[in-house]
Amino acid sequence: MPKTPLISVFWLTFMSLSLCMLVAALQAAPPDLISPTSSVLVFGKYSALIFSSFSVIFSFLALSYSINRVVGRPLTLTTLFVSTILLTVTTLLVLAGAEPVSANWPALAAAFLMLLRSLGVAVLPPRGDISGLKEAAGSIGLSVATALGWWAIDPASAPMAASVTLLMSWPNLIDGINAFADKVFQKAALASGARELAPDAFSRIANAKEIVIDKAAVMSGPDLVVTNVMAFNNEPKTLLAVAASAEARSDHPVAHALRQLATQWHVAVKDPDRYKPAAGLGVVALLGGQTVVIGTTDLLKELKIDSFTADAIARSLEADGKTVLRVAVGGRVVGVLGLEGTLRQDAGVAGRMLRAEGLVPRLFSGDSHKTREALAGMLGLELMDDPLAGEKVQEAAARSATDTYPLVLSLSQDRSALELSVCATGNAQGNGVSIEPIAVSDTNDIGAFPALKALATRRKTLAVQAKRLLTALWALAGLSGVFLLAPLGAASMLLGVCLAILWVFARFSVADTLKKSSALA
Repeated sequence: MPKTPLISVFWLTFMSLSLCMLVAALQAAPPDLISPTSSVLVFGKYSALIFSSFSVIFSFLALSYSINRVVGRPLTLTTLFVSTILLTVTTLLVLAGAEPVSANWPALAAAFLMLLRSLGVAVLPPRGDISGLKEAAGSIGLSVATALGWWAIDPASAPMAASVTLLMSWPNLIDGINAFADKVFQKAALASGARELAPDAFSRIANAKEIVIDKAAVMSGPDLVVTNVMAFNNEPKTLLAVAASAEARSDHPVAHALRQLATQWHVAVKDPDRYKPAAGLGVVALLGGQTVVIGTTDLLKELKIDSFTADAIARSLEADGKTVLRVAVGGRVVGVLGLEGTLRQDAGVAGRMLRAEGLVPRLFSGDSHKTREALAGMLGLELMDDPLAGEKVQEAAARSATDTYPLVLSLSQDRSALELSVCATGNAQGNGVSIEPIAVSDTNDIGAFPALKALATRRKTLAVQAKRLLTALWALAGLSGVFLLAPLGAASMLLGVCLAILWVFARFSVADTLKKSSALA
């Protein structure tokens, strides 16, 4: 038999205490037809106020486990603040000698407000899509207007009308509006190929307008193949031997490709005397007393090595989407190497699907401009700005992306999965920040990410519709409080009605989404 989580026991204990205090407060207060019970009047005329205060405190303690999370905290703290104001109002009314029928209503409303908020957070954990502060401000404004209106008509009824109006119109569930729908959407996402999803993945994906795709993510594997060995002295084996030996200490895919071809050609590979990688540019090694440079034209320019002839030859290879490296020995270029990997068969389709879902897909690659241009054309992707030396995909996205929070699709560090992360511009730029992925799929499931964007967009639309429906319901309920048509207890029934509406909304409104997402798998 599984054990009950400690947090659940903690929450249930304080919720039970809060409910007991609320019942005691209702018995001590004489609003409507409820008669005071002498056994609970242990604090005299302050009994309802004190019991209500304890109820608020215990409800807040039940919520304390969620206060550490940013999501949901704004509305919870606002609810606590409003409840404190209501308790203060009751205190002032009691001290001013107001009738208990009028004075205790704000305190009872405060107890109900915090209890229902704690229950709402437990049933529908906040998702982070909507803070609820705007709707809470509307509820407070309606309550204040009600108090002023009734104060002009019947001052004794003002506290009651304002309290019920606030309680009935309070948006307790608004920041958890997608909690039911998320369960269905996550099933759809898993059916589409997603393996792991962060709690706020749908929200972040829905708000993104741009996705930066690392070249490694659209290749069928990490391996490169050497397709061209062009030696200026007509000795390809000698050129390969020099290049493979210079890269002998490297674990880069280029080095693996060179060593693999050297084995196939039966070319001996030596260990270099010195080896110095130039991140994103190539390597510089000392081999047999001579300096060997293998890398891009930028590296050769940095070392003041003339590569005009090699650049002319490289252009035709780069136009085919190949990675081209220049090889220089003793300060003179002696040949050109062309390498390529195999693109995923579905890479181009995924790019078009991402664009169809409203994302601007951009390609990140450390290759030359010509190579990147050719690859982007093959895949139907936009071309990013030229990368800086040694720049990683997250840093390039932060530096050149037009979207504030662009998505980044890359290969995991162990090359076993595709990872989707969100890059906050200004945070990842140039500081090597490690960004946690919000979605992960197997390397052969690149199509999972267009499906995720479709699901996230659909979920956002449903959230807007659900928000409108519940806001209208809370507004009508608040108006019933304005005209004294609803008792305090009606707020509990309203919470149940809202929960039922959201469950039905999630259960039936996303059924077609699940089918469509499964079809994309």
